[in-house]
Amino acid sequence: MIAAPCISLRRLRTVPNIKGFTAVFAAGFCQAFAATLNYTMMVVWLGSPKEGVCPALSMGEGIYYAWLLLVAYDLVELLFKPLISLLSDKAGWKTSLVASTVFQTLSPLALTWEGFPGLLASRVFQGVASSISPTLMALVSGLTEDGGRYIGLYMGFRGLGYLTAPLLIAVSGELGKLHVILLTLALVPSQLYPLTAGLKPVFRKTGALSRGESRREIYGLMVLTALASMLLGVRFTLIPVVMLRRGFTSRIVGAMISLGFLVCLIGQMASGLLLDERYWIPLAFVGFTMSALGLVYMPHVGSLLDLLGVALTVTLGSSLTMVSTNTLLARRLLRLNIASTLGLNGLAQSMGELMGLTAIASLTEVDLNLAIASTVVAALTGSLFSALIHRRASVRLSS
Repeated sequence: MIAAPCISLRRLRTVPNIKGFTAVFAAGFCQAFAATLNYTMMVVWLGSPKEGVCPALSMGEGIYYAWLLLVAYDLVELLFKPLISLLSDKAGWKTSLVASTVFQTLSPLALTWEGFPGLLASRVFQGVASSISPTLMALVSGLTEDGGRYIGLYMGFRGLGYLTAPLLIAVSGELGKLHVILLTLALVPSQLYPLTAGLKPVFRKTGALSRGESRREIYGLMVLTALASMLLGVRFTLIPVVMLRRGFTSRIVGAMISLGFLVCLIGQMASGLLLDERYWIPLAFVGFTMSALGLVYMPHVGSLLDLLGVALTVTLGSSLTMVSTNTLLARRLLRLNIASTLGLNGLAQSMGELMGLTAIASLTEVDLNLAIASTVVAALTGSLFSALIHRRASVRLSS
């Protein structure tokens, strides 16, 4: 089913409109950095009386409130990703970008409110601001004729933002509210950078999915996105829980997950530039299979090398699947409302993350092995579904 990948170095020619790509990549990086810094410091504050945020919380209550902040963010993204994307198609991407930036500004300002309501409001505003991601992805795809191959590079820069924020906290120590507010506000202008770069994207939209075959293909890719998103929560929830119970220190677990995440960023950035389009669905198959193998082996981890293997397979596998589906959608939608459709794909991603986090949190309380088994089933389902999509596409092309 899977042919040997054909890596083409000839595709690495000079990037046209480098100023435009730089502007969008910078906006994606800073937005992801702000969102991660926002949430990471909230978790720290929930466990520390230094900032006066819920100082009487027990460990269990602290975890519950951290989970509530995470779910609130995902729920808001679930609603606003398609809405912001629809606004982009109807009123233009600049309008959506300005609306997102307004909420990006409100998010740190909400931290001035006392107690947990201020944290919750900040996460809600941040969720609205982060919903601009499908529009930025569509913008990347529309900058050049082959802009779709830079989707992986855009996702890599966003991932770099997710990775850099915890590293900053690890180096600088616990940050106070004022530090987080000032740093986040300083990053707000970067989200408006694309407005000054003279971007002239061409989306070539016609407004609707007309052919049944195209509709089924796009919906199939969205299902793969949802399944891959269910696995994304594993690297920040199930993997740390299992590893800590196996006796590894939190510092070692964090280092291994960060290393796995760094490798996945390299894979995302390189795959879009080097792989031909016909290998994207096979890449999704490989990603799901890698995740399943890592999850099956997770309960048997006994050494640092085993831990590294699990972190790499699950993190890299799920991330390669995500960049595969997003890139294929961007390339398929040259004649559609690309931002709106990518917004629906973003809805599928948020829904998958929400379902995965909720299921893992619930099942872990009942039986850890049951939680692992459920994620293995999700990964194997993704492998099977991607194999079916690839076979159907091969039959259609041959006929």
